[in-house]
Amino acid sequence: MILCIEPDSKNFRDTKIFRHAGDLSLRLDTFDPRLLSFGAAHVDIDLRDCAFVLPSAALWCVVYLALASKRGSHCRLLVPRNTGVCVFLKSLGLFDILKDCRVEVDDRNIYGGIDTKTILPITRFETTADAQDITNKTFARLQSSGLGAANLTSVVSELFSELATNAAEHSESAVGAFGCVQFFLGGGAPRFTCTVADGGIGIYESLCKNEELKSQVSYDWDALELAVRERVSGTGNPHRGLGLYGVSEDVRRKDHSLLLHSGLGSLEINENLDSSARRTRLFPGTLAFLSIPS
Repeated sequence: MILCIEPDSKNFRDTKIFRHAGDLSLRLDTFDPRLLSFGAAHVDIDLRDCAFVLPSAALWCVVYLALASKRGSHCRLLVPRNTGVCVFLKSLGLFDILKDCRVEVDDRNIYGGIDTKTILPITRFETTADAQDITNKTFARLQSSGLGAANLTSVVSELFSELATNAAEHSESAVGAFGCVQFFLGGGAPRFTCTVADGGIGIYESLCKNEELKSQVSYDWDALELAVRERVSGTGNPHRGLGLYGVSEDVRRKDHSLLLHSGLGSLEINENLDSSARRTRLFPGTLAFLSIPS
């Protein structure tokens, strides 16, 4: 079986911007590469018509293809025809991380190293020590970058640290976790974005490990709503469960935005948006995408 994946044109806005896994086709919900029953011999992700690919979508590509490759599928990323988009994705580290996962990427004649606005290219990590290491690198690069307001250096690195540590501690991912930090100038106010994703059990399964919470969650989407409450954790430890809660509270108090996507549920939080979760397309694991205006 050949599984060809491309963003659904019905979910694109005016321009073909691939934002996140919610832009994908409904049929993909039945093809979960975490499962032993996943039987695609070949997996292609087709980005050829994309005018831009956000880091949240790039991390979905990494997680999905890394999981499929681990299952034994021959995997290929069809890169955008737009050279500028390819240069951005190369600077983000997308092509190199996929090649490390044994994914075929034809990026011939796409030149350029890591862009100065890429604070941390897409980086794989597994343990909490790894998460702390890439957080320290992020902090140092923020300090030396000269990008954004100086007082945001600690804010960005601390919030990224919470997301990365949460993924390392709870995801149980067969392919580890991945994180990146970017500075964007276009599309409105300048901003930093922090993106962390894993191919693990997801928030629903994590919370169900706590017998006291198991009866309170029925779906991926209501698990997300519970996960951002204070001291909610799959560990059952009353001193845990502060990570996602702390990040979400910071977002609610300030002009930040947060997208959480786990399994078939997603939740968007900002100071003006109702934080009720919704059912959406599959993310095989968990993604957190945080935007912080500079």
